[in-house]
Amino acid sequence: MTKSENIINEGIVSFFFLGRAPVAPGTFGSFGSLVLAYLIVENIEEYAGYLLFIISLLMYYVGLQVAPWCEDKYGKDPGIYVLDEVIGYLVPISILIILNNEITQQIWIISFIAFRVFDVLKIWPAKDLEHIEGGHGILLDDVAAGFQTLILILLCLQFNFL
Repeated sequence: MTKSENIINEGIVSFFFLGRAPVAPGTFGSFGSLVLAYLIVENIEEYAGYLLFIISLLMYYVGLQVAPWCEDKYGKDPGIYVLDEVIGYLVPISILIILNNEITQQIWIISFIAFRVFDVLKIWPAKDLEHIEGGHGILLDDVAAGFQTLILILLCLQFNFL
């Protein structure tokens, strides 16, 4: 693999090199996802949820393709690989928008914090999904954390906590 191909792959898995942060690379990757989602929501109002969901599916596919390279270079589920956090955070935001929920400042903040907590704690089924071999194992635990965040936000909305 050429040097430029390595740089491109690293740029992908680290979500524009946010995964290179010296501390908490997953938090930096999640924050990058929040910024991406916010920019899309603010500028493409009508179809933002669908666009974010499609982006997350495309990122998942690309993430599967570069996962073997990343694990060969950096080891199993390396910290530099933050594309999983990006996808995981896009899941609740995109689905909330598709379900016609307004994404308020509170939701942006609570969803970010909740996603990071769920991602770190790895509550079932996330912990089990993490043990799947290959790219799916890297990605699915964060997708699970995204769905756990979605459920929490929907419950908060249902009971008027947000």
